[in-house]
Amino acid sequence: MSQVTQTTRNPITRLSLVLAFALCGALLLAMFASTASAQGQPTIGRGFTGLAKVGDDGLTLNVKSKGLEFAVFVTDFTVVNIPPDENLSLSDLPIGTEFKIAGLVSGAITDADGLLTLEPLNALKITVIPERATRKHKRTIAAEKEGDNVTALGEDGSKTELTGRGAGIEKGEAIIMLVQSSDREGIGEKVRGLFRAKIVDERLDRLSNAEISDPFKIGDLSDLRKKREDVHEKRLQMMAATSDTGFREFVLETARTFQVDTEERRSRSGVGKIVSECARKIAGDRAKSIDDLGTDERKKVTDECLDPKKIEEAQTPVVRITSPALGSVVAASDVVTVTAEAKDDEGVVSVTFNFLGVDIATLTEASYSVEITIPTGVSSVAIKATALDKDGRVGSHDITLRVAHATDVGVKITSPRESAVVTTTANGSSRRSTVSGSSESIAEGDTINIRAEVAGTGTITVVFAIAGVAQTPISAPPYAMTYFVPRTNPAATTDTPPALSITSVATDASGNTASDAVSVTIIRKTTTVNVKITEPQSNAKISGGDTVVIKATTDDDSEIAFATFSVGGVETVDKSKPFTHTYVTPRRASNAAATSGVPPNVFVGKATLDGKTAPDDTVIIAWIAGSDSTTLIIKVTATANGGETGSASMSLPVSSSLNAGEAKVKDGEYVLTAAQPSGQSFNGKTVAFTVGGKDARQTATWQQGGADIVNLTAN
Repeated sequence: MSQVTQTTRNPITRLSLVLAFALCGALLLAMFASTASAQGQPTIGRGFTGLAKVGDDGLTLNVKSKGLEFAVFVTDFTVVNIPPDENLSLSDLPIGTEFKIAGLVSGAITDADGLLTLEPLNALKITVIPERATRKHKRTIAAEKEGDNVTALGEDGSKTELTGRGAGIEKGEAIIMLVQSSDREGIGEKVRGLFRAKIVDERLDRLSNAEISDPFKIGDLSDLRKKREDVHEKRLQMMAATSDTGFREFVLETARTFQVDTEERRSRSGVGKIVSECARKIAGDRAKSIDDLGTDERKKVTDECLDPKKIEEAQTPVVRITSPALGSVVAASDVVTVTAEAKDDEGVVSVTFNFLGVDIATLTEASYSVEITIPTGVSSVAIKATALDKDGRVGSHDITLRVAHATDVGVKITSPRESAVVTTTANGSSRRSTVSGSSESIAEGDTINIRAEVAGTGTITVVFAIAGVAQTPISAPPYAMTYFVPRTNPAATTDTPPALSITSVATDASGNTASDAVSVTIIRKTTTVNVKITEPQSNAKISGGDTVVIKATTDDDSEIAFATFSVGGVETVDKSKPFTHTYVTPRRASNAAATSGVPPNVFVGKATLDGKTAPDDTVIIAWIAGSDSTTLIIKVTATANGGETGSASMSLPVSSSLNAGEAKVKDGEYVLTAAQPSGQSFNGKTVAFTVGGKDARQTATWQQGGADIVNLTAN
């Protein structure tokens, strides 16, 4: 009989358990294989995806994949992973519920006919597939380049150091990062891949060139390119507004160069939408491509829509705001002169200026200029110029100006705040409260809320530093985070742990900063560990071969890191709550007991093993509890998070089971004589049977001189 235990840190014990369950698994797989049809069954190699559920034994995963069900064994060498990059043990996976997994096992799951293999399968790697995507693309620029090391600058001014990943990338070049959330809550990111944005541009260029002869498609591609360029220009403006002084001028120059290049390209290829509109007026909405047209319609579209003279006449006007320059910094209440240039092949009718979403002036003659007053209480303002030609076609250009403020940013840590209130605890001792307005102290092992109130306008970013370590920046209210107060390792009887220093630095979009700091008193939490064994009861009756479930609890299990079960001299560690351990008491040696002159009880019948008639020479043994007994010593030691321990123990008598007789199967049947040895009394006792070492479902009652028919079934 195998011993079933909870997951343990002891690799030798764990390996023996896996080998024991592997034998059972092989027989289960054999049953599955015997019932599977070889016709039309899918095949599965070493890799698979499917739904999984942790087995009752705590060591296997029961998997459903491609309509098949099979079990895989998780060993100490199995890598269990939950993205993003969190290595776990089997005990950390969901219990009692199905979840999606991808896995790799030690051998093929099915043969070429789709039948499940008889070989026990050990899992090499298990990856839990999350319910939501953990990866996304983020477009940035290479703000710094040194060797193969690149500093990427994000829209919010954040910097990402990409060590050794910048081969072939130039400073100022647009790049695309594949990032992944660094935990299940989506907080923090890790860069998983990096490639040049130029690759995307080149693909779009190839697509545009391939469709340049199709008037219906070049307009759509032109719109797609314009939208992408507008988004990138806005992204550069935002980077300039949020980046620190060291990068700001570089980003602005990059934005200006991009703007000039974009205007030049659009002046050369800005006819796509005009051509598309012309083609659709002729063919209607039913045509998606020039290939959808007949010969006559195709000629008409070519003659009218691709006529160079008509295209030139239909071009939209080009307008550009020349002053102030892109990314300029202005101050609240400043009066700023905005100037624009506009041109068209047949002349510009008017230029309209829009400020903060409102049209403020329409000018019909050059120079096109207007004065605006920068409002207070904003961090940026948007300005747009729109040019109109005589055919009603328009072209536009917009910029964003950053508004600098006086140093009005402020920050104050509101929680925790050290207080002078002295409180009395339940055991009569006094201590300083470290949470304002509260009677509770902060202790090692506590999770505390850290919160700050911020004053100022525009986008303000707060960075908390705890014990000198900067945390993840927070760029929007509430400015708060949680923190686990670590435990120290006290040397003998030191007084109190060191105080916890917390600082907060607030920075607005103009680079103005403010800070606040507190020093929080921390107390050492001591846990009194009282252990109680709730199962088995102190008067429990146990026989050899019984499965004993041992349960233990403490006054507060949440403060307990793990429990150590010592049963029969073997220790097993359990980290799961409630703390439980399963132990199978050993049977007495299997040698048949000596007989006496008392007439035996004879048992006859058929024997079935694993759903089939038991093979010849299969050994059947009759087991009866004897009068001899041993003592099972159980001890449970609980260890608190702070290292404190407590234990409880108990002793239980165990009645051993005797081999009262055995027989071998012949032609599917057996004849077994169960004799009572000298010094024992079997009369009226229960007889248990094993078939080929497996427990039979049936039992009997021993009677002196009895003869019983008992058909035995074991799996």
